[in-house]
Amino acid sequence: MSVTRRKFGKTKDGEPVTLYTITNKMGNSVSIMDYGATVQSINIVDAEGEVIDCCLGYNTVAEYEEHTDFMGACIGRVGNRIGGSSFSLNGQTYTLAANEGENHLHGGLKGFDKQMFKAKIDSDDTVTFGRISPDGEEGYPGEFMFIVSYTFDDCDNFVMNYTGWNNSETLDTIASITNHTYFNLSGEDAGSILDHTLELYASSFTEVDEHLIPTGKLLDVENTPFDFRKGKTLGQDINADHPQLKLAGGYDHNFCIDGEGMRPCCTLMSPKTRLKMYVSTDMPGVQIYTGNFISESEGKAGTDYHHYDGIAIETQFYPDALNHPEFPSPVLKPRKEYRYTTVYQFSADE
Repeated sequence: MSVTRRKFGKTKDGEPVTLYTITNKMGNSVSIMDYGATVQSINIVDAEGEVIDCCLGYNTVAEYEEHTDFMGACIGRVGNRIGGSSFSLNGQTYTLAANEGENHLHGGLKGFDKQMFKAKIDSDDTVTFGRISPDGEEGYPGEFMFIVSYTFDDCDNFVMNYTGWNNSETLDTIASITNHTYFNLSGEDAGSILDHTLELYASSFTEVDEHLIPTGKLLDVENTPFDFRKGKTLGQDINADHPQLKLAGGYDHNFCIDGEGMRPCCTLMSPKTRLKMYVSTDMPGVQIYTGNFISESEGKAGTDYHHYDGIAIETQFYPDALNHPEFPSPVLKPRKEYRYTTVYQFSADE
């Protein structure tokens, strides 16, 4: 195991950006930069001995700053959507930045994805990124101290440990941190992921309105295009005549993961490379987003990205949870700790 670092350019404000690469004994590696604590590459050797870069991304900081697809970024203080860009907490209404129409998305105009993190190499398989989100940042109450540790071990487990603290003495805050890597197990330059097989351990999902904001109703996946419990290709039902698919242009929905605590979430597999990715988490939900709105841009290998070229698997609290008290609560009390883990394990079938 080893961790190396190299310069990765500068932001438009002149801040130097560093790229950290963790390489295991198999020669597989992950690279993360301190701008947005962003996953820039995941290089895994497939069953044929070919190195596959499994995540979409760019070669320069400027491209990450320019594009709005959140590729690989750590998302906070709250991932996903908050309806009307506001929520009420303890009798007070908080107004957030509206950066998707009238709604708040992925932490706002300058969420965690657009912030510089302080980085530390903790060991030969772990790099930790941290920052302090001040009281009032993007409209959120309370000072929130946050770190995310990325570990990549010799068993090809890519572990994301999220830890935070509400530093306020008096104010509750909310937190739902996730990661927005777009996976393509055929390679970041391979095109559509609609041939990938997804097995998803969720019996229900949150219904959304025309703005993709949850209505508060949980829908059973039984006999719908949203049933991935036995596994199927992402493209099998994506064009089905179902109102929820039409609203989102594909899958862009929160699934309620069966069970509690640290447990399996889903398995993704490419038929081309036979690479598999097993996801487990202790979060209550996961957003499955099939890249329906990926903006056309040139990726790392020089190939243009298009819609459906990557899938984001975003573990999370349910979207808009503060406006739906029946959902699991993302409220973090004063001086309390936030701690959740998601693991992406890669495997090459022989």
